[in-house]
This record gives sequence, C-alpha cells and structure tokens, in this order.
Amino acid sequence: MAQLSIGNGAANAPWNETIDRMPEAEVSIRLAEYLSELPSFAGTVDVAIDGASVRVHGADVFDIRGYLAVHGWNVAERANMGRNDWAATYRRRDALMRIHSRSGMGDVVAVVGGRRIIAECKKGPLVKLPGSKEYPLLTSALGQALLFPSAPSDILVAAVPDTPAFRRIATDWRERPRVKMAGLQIALVARSGEVSGLSIVPV
Repeated sequence: MAQLSIGNGAANAPWNETIDRMPEAEVSIRLAEYLSELPSFAGTVDVAIDGASVRVHGADVFDIRGYLAVHGWNVAERANMGRNDWAATYRRRDALMRIHSRSGMGDVVAVVGGRRIIAECKKGPLVKLPGSKEYPLLTSALGQALLFPSAPSDILVAAVPDTPAFRRIATDWRERPRVKMAGLQIALVARSGEVSGLSIVPV
C-alpha cells in the first residue's frame, strides 16, 4: 500500500490507498461524494458499509475515517450504537453523508432531482490480473440492483471502479435488451472523483 497525504479542504491527514484495487467501501463513498455535489442533490446520502469490506483478517482494507478527513468530511453526529467507529453522520459544506452497516438496502441511496438513486457497489482490480474478475463482480452488482424494492421513478445502479476492463464490459452490457428494459444503469467510479454512465433525468 502507498501512503498518501492529500489535501482537499481538510487537514492533511494520511490514509492508505491501495494502488492495485479499489475496495467496495471506496467505490460506495466516492459515488456518494459525486451525488452530493450535484446541483439537485436533496441534502443527505446514505452509505451502507459491510464491516468485512473494511477489515479482512485483521487488516484494514480501506481507511474510512482517514479518507473522509482528507476529503473534507467532518463528523456531525455519531451513531448511538454499534462497534464500527466509522459509523456516523458526516458533513461537508451543506451535504450530509450517513454511513452505517445496516443490510437490506442499497449501498448508496440518495435523492437527486426528485428521484431516488439506489446503487449496488462492488470492488474491483485497478490493474490487469489473470482471469476476468470483472465479469462476476458486475454480474453480481446488476443482479442485486435488480432485486431492490423500488418505485417506478427510482434509478437502479450497479457501480464498479472505472477501469479499461470494466469500461469495455459496461459498454457492451448497457446495450443488452434486458438491461435496458429493466432500466438498470452501470456507473463507473474513478479515483479522480468522476462518475460516468449515470444519467439522472429530474422529475
């Protein structure tokens, strides 16, 4: 892991960024940040983090608190219960991000332009590896997004890291008739902060 010190309107606190992969928690939080910056964002985005995606075999996979600190998010309210010290409501300017570990809902849920976005996020390699790990990861994300309880106006999203491999698969699968019929969107989340493939038409 390479340790970075990044300033983005916050104190230069270091955090560990994996150079060969983007963990699921990072994909979720980066997508949440992107939504919070959109002009028609309703003010609060909910992020569900599975503790197992943050710490594996006693080792930290993604430093949530370190990441949020260097990207300008400050704790506004801590969760009343739970063993995850990163579970809290964070504020950056006028936006709130509620991070919790409850299951049974989307990884990222927010209202933008009067429409609810519900996203299922998956990790992914940032370098080329033997085999094709991207196919099962994106397949799983699409399947889970399809099963979300949702209203007709909701936007269902499968979000994965923005890499050449995921980009190639997403370009193909977005045109599949069943994917288009279901209205599923595939969002590619980059470390630059950009998100591609997400279309939000306000109601």
